[in-house]
Amino acid sequence: MLLAGRPTRPSFHALPGVATTRRSLSMRVPRPGGNGDWRARAGDLFTDRETESQAFKSTLATFRRVIDQDDEVGTERRNVLTFHGLGGIGKTALSERLEAWVRRDLPLASGWGPPPSTKVDAIVRIDLHSSAGQVDMTALLLALRAGVAGVRRRWPLFDLAFAAYWSAVRPGDPLPSIDSRSEYADVVADTASNILNDLGSVGEFVTGSPVGFGVWGVRKILGVLRRRRDVQLGLEAYAGFEDFLLRCADEPSPTESRPALACEIAALLSWELAMMTPSPLVVVFIDTTERLTLDPRRVAEGHLNTLIHGLPNVLFVLTGRYQLDWHRESRTDLPHRGPWTWPGLVPGTQESPRQHPVDDLSPSDARTFIQRARHQLDLPMSDEVGEELVRSSAGLPQYLELACQVALSIKLAGQGRVVEIGDVTGGLGSLVMRVLDDIPADEQRAIRAACLFRVFDTALIAAAADVDHGCAERAATRPMIERHDNGRFPYRLHDAVREAIRRTDHQVTGGWSERDWELAATRAAVAAREMHAVAKAQEDTKGVLDAVGIAIELVCEQNTTLEPSSSPSYADWLTSAVVFSPAVPGLRARVPAESRTEYGRHVLNFITAKSLDTPVEERLKLLREISRADHPLRRVAHRHLGYTLKSQCRWEEALAVFDELVEEAPSQLHLGQRPQALSTARRFVDARDAAVGLRVEALITRAQEYAHGRPGRYFAEIGEKLSSLRRAGRQREYLEDLGVYLERRALLHDDLDIEEVRKLRDDAEMAGHTVATRSGLLATVLLRRSDPTETSILLDRLKTLDQASGLAGAIGFRYALAEFCDARLTDDRDRLAALRQEIDRVPIRTRPWVPVECFLESVGLPVCPVPTQWLAPYDVVRRRWEDHLSAYLTRHGS
Repeated sequence: MLLAGRPTRPSFHALPGVATTRRSLSMRVPRPGGNGDWRARAGDLFTDRETESQAFKSTLATFRRVIDQDDEVGTERRNVLTFHGLGGIGKTALSERLEAWVRRDLPLASGWGPPPSTKVDAIVRIDLHSSAGQVDMTALLLALRAGVAGVRRRWPLFDLAFAAYWSAVRPGDPLPSIDSRSEYADVVADTASNILNDLGSVGEFVTGSPVGFGVWGVRKILGVLRRRRDVQLGLEAYAGFEDFLLRCADEPSPTESRPALACEIAALLSWELAMMTPSPLVVVFIDTTERLTLDPRRVAEGHLNTLIHGLPNVLFVLTGRYQLDWHRESRTDLPHRGPWTWPGLVPGTQESPRQHPVDDLSPSDARTFIQRARHQLDLPMSDEVGEELVRSSAGLPQYLELACQVALSIKLAGQGRVVEIGDVTGGLGSLVMRVLDDIPADEQRAIRAACLFRVFDTALIAAAADVDHGCAERAATRPMIERHDNGRFPYRLHDAVREAIRRTDHQVTGGWSERDWELAATRAAVAAREMHAVAKAQEDTKGVLDAVGIAIELVCEQNTTLEPSSSPSYADWLTSAVVFSPAVPGLRARVPAESRTEYGRHVLNFITAKSLDTPVEERLKLLREISRADHPLRRVAHRHLGYTLKSQCRWEEALAVFDELVEEAPSQLHLGQRPQALSTARRFVDARDAAVGLRVEALITRAQEYAHGRPGRYFAEIGEKLSSLRRAGRQREYLEDLGVYLERRALLHDDLDIEEVRKLRDDAEMAGHTVATRSGLLATVLLRRSDPTETSILLDRLKTLDQASGLAGAIGFRYALAEFCDARLTDDRDRLAALRQEIDRVPIRTRPWVPVECFLESVGLPVCPVPTQWLAPYDVVRRRWEDHLSAYLTRHGS
């Protein structure tokens, strides 16, 4: 709510029952002046140190006093502590050392002093190094849950909500393990079993693995909640938890994970922590937060802001390049902002400041680093060289590390040469080059090629550098390259090193010109295309998305020549791969938030424009911008602009766009868009006339005949279309058409196996294909293979998806058809009457609504008529659909 032009002071609105005594981490702390000696990889150089710099002591005092404080929670949030400074200054190492310190893993002789007097009960680490501006909220929830696993085994509220959420965003996947253990599924299974036993449903359990049992049990609980809205689970929970549990199952999907909902699930931990006496202390370390600024819209930062605000009894320690500006009232993109919410983040505050700069090492700290390196590595370096290195490094830890690498390389060269001043002084970039100089030329090429990617594997850099795979494997073992846990692409380079190499040109030995970078990127794009082709042939949805994502990252980093597409409708293979990917929104988590190239910028904007969580007007604006650019996606974006307008039933605007396309490029694809839009708008006569002589004429004829109650042509011709789509690898279109085919077979024929429908639903859910998922749900209901509880679950899920995808949150024709058939078979007149009322509130009804309208009229509940150009008298159309309905009801015993 706004008052006098600014947000009002928010009241504490965490979950009920939390506003009692617990750790709020609210106290006065001194401002540290520097970062001390916390280089993790060089940390052993500082053991047995006799003295500490004042800056180092101050930093420890800051952290020690924060975790030792216990106070009341109010509207203010003092549960975030930040350390910020330049890249390469040692923030990650500081974060890692702080974690080791609170874990009590550091010996007293490490220079860090005794561990904190307050015991930290759980520690969580979240590394955003690989982020391109996004945060994987599912992984973050799992990290939080893994962190508190050591406090107690079961967290019933969180576990139920997370299992429901997981089954929605990762359908078909078993529950994940916690810290490489498989016990999480057992925990959820135990919780579900206890609740279902209390509800008298345990006898319905199907035996199986705990993994499947856990998710299945939660689904059974959801079914009970849907049937009996008055039921309350036998758990210590806040009022309304049962409704929240349903939201966790219904709102998210594989392509729309609802990060805001994930933040609410995380807040359940706050509630459960507060119910314990004493409340456990949890510390969450989040590193490389500057990655969140890569997204100009700062969406992920908003989610992190919400998550931290919703966990006031958890301490978050953030390290990154920049200060947090959450105290600014102008940050309207943040759900929780202002100095009244984050008083400790206000620059210059003297009361409990929460933001601390990480400065360079002091001269004495830098000198200690060099002395210990000389001693432990036996470096051939004089005191004079060491003093010059202290001066030239300006206390930058990464500079000192690289200088030691250079000195060690000189020693290992075995020629008896000592390190000279010129060897270890100069800019950071020059030091990087000197480290490269001591690496074989082919490995140098591999490391340069790696700079094209945020994350990579050895096959990619081998292709980009045009070197052997063995060379790429050797390069990956060099200290410059870090290994991390990222599944498909397990390697990365530090940003400072990556930028230093990218900024050098062909004037240095082994350096690359802009043309060399382009050629390397072009070779890498060929490898990405091959990766894409293999995944596509194997129908590996995740592999397809990974390959397209890495190719998009490449073209956002460097101007790249792409191979042409096999389709004349697309300029290059990546354009067609993006359009025909299993689900365009599924690419969002795999691509950067911004691009250095114009080509990449438009690709990113296209992906944003195809995401349902982007407001419609913004989607239209982005598509218009791309359609006016000189870009391979130009006509694709122009076409999708028409599709988006058509999906919003803005018929005249959509027709105008399609007419522009025909004028610009009168292909059969473009010529067919006008009759398809007219047919969807129920202008059947206009559509028939506009389709004469076009390739789309057969499609228009069978679609309109089906709407008029004559499905024969559709069933005779659809098989060939499905085969051609599958042969062409057009997975998104194939899944959509297959879903429609199965839902129509379920209604009109008696030859459909439930396993065919289950496979469609699995494939659609895995690809994040919402339309095909809805078709699969409709077909499942129509087949009548489920018990009433399961049918209720299916109907609720279908209604939720329809409303999320439709106009103004209205129901769609799929839910309406499923609800009608189930209500008609159970002879529930009240449900039929309620359905008619809901349909009358639908703003615009398109061609697929015709059967539902005829069915309702057959039971004496006609809906408000919609202007339609019928190709046959309406009475004839209605009787045909009534005959189909009668046959369906007979098959199912009514």
